[in-house]
Amino acid sequence: MDKKIDYLIVGQGLSGTCFAWRSYFGNKTFKIIDKENSFSASKASVGIYNPITGRKYNVTWNVDKLFYELKCFYKKVEKKLNQKLLYEKNIFRPFKGNNEVNDWNIRLASKKYLKFCEKINDDGVLTNTSGYLDVNKFLLSSKKYFDNLRRYKSENFDVTKLKIKKNYFSYKNEEFKYVIMCTGISEKKINLFKDIKLNGVSGNSIIVKSKIGNDSIINKGINILPIKKNVYHIGSTYYHNMKDEGPDELVSKTKNLIKEDISLIDSKFGIRSTSKDRRPIIGEHNKIKKLFIMNAMGSKGVSQAPYCSKKLFNYINEDKNIDKEINIDRYRS
Repeated sequence: MDKKIDYLIVGQGLSGTCFAWRSYFGNKTFKIIDKENSFSASKASVGIYNPITGRKYNVTWNVDKLFYELKCFYKKVEKKLNQKLLYEKNIFRPFKGNNEVNDWNIRLASKKYLKFCEKINDDGVLTNTSGYLDVNKFLLSSKKYFDNLRRYKSENFDVTKLKIKKNYFSYKNEEFKYVIMCTGISEKKINLFKDIKLNGVSGNSIIVKSKIGNDSIINKGINILPIKKNVYHIGSTYYHNMKDEGPDELVSKTKNLIKEDISLIDSKFGIRSTSKDRRPIIGEHNKIKKLFIMNAMGSKGVSQAPYCSKKLFNYINEDKNIDKEINIDRYRS
């Protein structure tokens, strides 16, 4: 009888946790190891999913499939854990002047934008099909659940202990059919996938107390997310380095936007892993068979990870294609 574990999942951020749940629901065996980095991007994430993103307000790539999958996936996890994790909230984008009103009226002439518009007036535009995942709760509850099943271990991944055998891997005293690397920016140091370039982008989010009195998410350069009465999670900054720049910029931007007194409760820091084209990187090592990567979720891990984990799981188990836009092979052509 083959006693090999199906998957060694390295990393328990959004990517690793989503792939672990895919494995669990797919009746596969797995073990997660995670060194619980204090700078994990997932742990600092505000957790917002939003169909219209960026400074140019672009509609997210593959938005219909991504958002359908994220709702189905997280609700299935909610049911298993018996905990509320995913919340639907509209996003309000205030206008600065007539130019922005005109720009949005032009966008809304297109059906791809119009379907996301709840209402528009001189003050701003309210969009739908958005919300947030309680990322911290999702990660901690998943960790506890898998730990109770003895499928989780807190430890540093030692790449020198990963041995490549004929048609399987050994790591310390266990054997695995596949290895799934979900290590975020730590992959740069581990360096198993030398043919891809990952960029580290640091950022901060803050939790504040204030009497803003708004139930929707406010988006204007930053996101202001109401999480309970008079308490808001606000983020995120975006620095092209790997330093903790602190909460000052966010605090200043928040005060300029809402014109209300705020009291800082907590500050979070994380380093996002991004690719050159800002799309996820999913696929198999070019030389080591059965070694896979799921990385570069950037700032959209909440919406990208459920879809990407499904694509990777189905590729391994059903030989289904991974979309070319997220396939690691795009860096090898």
